[in-house]
Amino acid sequence: MRIMTATAVLALLIASHSVSAKDATESGAGIPKVSASKSYTAEESEAMGRAARTKAEAQERIWDRKMKIITKGICTGC
Repeated sequence: MRIMTATAVLALLIASHSVSAKDATESGAGIPKVSASKSYTAEESEAMGRAARTKAEAQERIWDRKMKIITKGICTGC
């Protein structure tokens, strides 16, 4: 009896997990659509690279500022 109950519970868990996994993949939320046919000119590519670099540098400055505030009380030797 215990084996049948455990099997039934396991089957229900697996079935509900597969349904929720299907729902998550079907919605496609947050997944950008990429078009293979779009080509960029050198200027467009350079501008996109510059924008990405600027964004990354800004995020790094924010991270460094937060880490400096956090570690100020911990490390004073450097």
